[in-house]
Amino acid sequence: MRIKALDRQGVPKTEIARRCGVSRQTVYNHLNRESSGPKPRKRRPSKLDPYKEYLRSRLEEYNLPATVLYREIRAMGYEGRLTILRDFVGPLKKELTRKVVERFETRPGHQAQIDWGECGKITAGRERKTLHLFTLVLGYSRMTFGRFTTSSRRPALLDCLQRAFGKLGVPEEILVDNMKQAVDQHDAATGSVRWNRSFLDFAEHHGFVPAASPPYWPQAKGKVERGIGYLKKSFLEGRSFTDLEDLNGQLEVWLDSVANVRVHGTTGERPVDRHARERERLTPLSSIPHYDTRPVELRVVHRDSHIRYQGVDYSVHPEAVGRTVAVRPEGEAAGDWFSVFLGDDRVGRHRRRPKGAGRVTLSRHRAAIQEITRGDEEKARRRHGRQPRFVQEASPEEAAATLERIHRSAPSVDVHPLEVYEQLAREAAR
Repeated sequence: MRIKALDRQGVPKTEIARRCGVSRQTVYNHLNRESSGPKPRKRRPSKLDPYKEYLRSRLEEYNLPATVLYREIRAMGYEGRLTILRDFVGPLKKELTRKVVERFETRPGHQAQIDWGECGKITAGRERKTLHLFTLVLGYSRMTFGRFTTSSRRPALLDCLQRAFGKLGVPEEILVDNMKQAVDQHDAATGSVRWNRSFLDFAEHHGFVPAASPPYWPQAKGKVERGIGYLKKSFLEGRSFTDLEDLNGQLEVWLDSVANVRVHGTTGERPVDRHARERERLTPLSSIPHYDTRPVELRVVHRDSHIRYQGVDYSVHPEAVGRTVAVRPEGEAAGDWFSVFLGDDRVGRHRRRPKGAGRVTLSRHRAAIQEITRGDEEKARRRHGRQPRFVQEASPEEAAATLERIHRSAPSVDVHPLEVYEQLAREAAR
């Protein structure tokens, strides 16, 4: 630029070269160029070019790591390096992420997102357990439901979902990640999902369609991801509580008085106001028959009319002996109730004891067992007939032998006149 400026001022080429510290040929070269910028390099063909359309189509559906894509195109004949692929995939992912996030903005009543978060350890029923946080966020209104549990197993998930439906309503679709409580298998290559049968049964009963977010694509359920972080930081951090029931009671009040009535940063409205407009698109839980979310475990009743459950023997009614019964717990901590069913009949109900607590027999079961036992003995007597009563006497030889054994085994005793014993008594009295 300086060479051209001096040339426009009429400075001779030799003087320009001297002032700029270059040769005259360099001055002529710069003045003869059309642009002061460097010449664009001719683009060389890349080994990745034949696979770019394939890569774009894969990333439009799934947020696959570069290593996975690398294995796929290597099988198709790609001979380049992984670094070339990473340079291409990085900017493309940023572009596609923005499109996916926009695509998951939902209409009223269409979708809710769910997920679990871990929050450390608490003491429940004298046991140290992991504290889990279940969170559901309605996609349109951003209304949030949360519940703390000491289990993230499938029965806990279904119970939390049903509680959320009772509070907010049932949407058309529930978006989950690849949580094992709902998804048995999600093939990243084909996009096919094999759902857990129990979860599908729950979904069909409540009338929603389950949807699985693409693997390795957390942006697809960003609403609930942010919701979990918000509850951990704004509610749980620094909070005091006595037990799980107290913690959930405080959370319910906080959601109603703080989280769902604040102005949401994305929508610019309060979730409770948007939910009022969304409610007519949500199915009320009261219009759906009750679904029993309690888990079922099968046991065979032993001959002593007891079953073994969680390391403890519990009694049941003896009519169930030798038959298979269903155990339905109402909680997972010591002290929680559980029921035992033979078909539709309940044959036992106990409070759960700590593992290794011993044998638990209810008084009514003990009485029923004794009654049946006495009845069995009477039936046995009737079946075999009443036995006659008689006395068998020993023979003279056997009686003599018995007396001789008694005399031999008896201790020897000294015999003295009576006067000796009287004299000893007088001396003892003095």
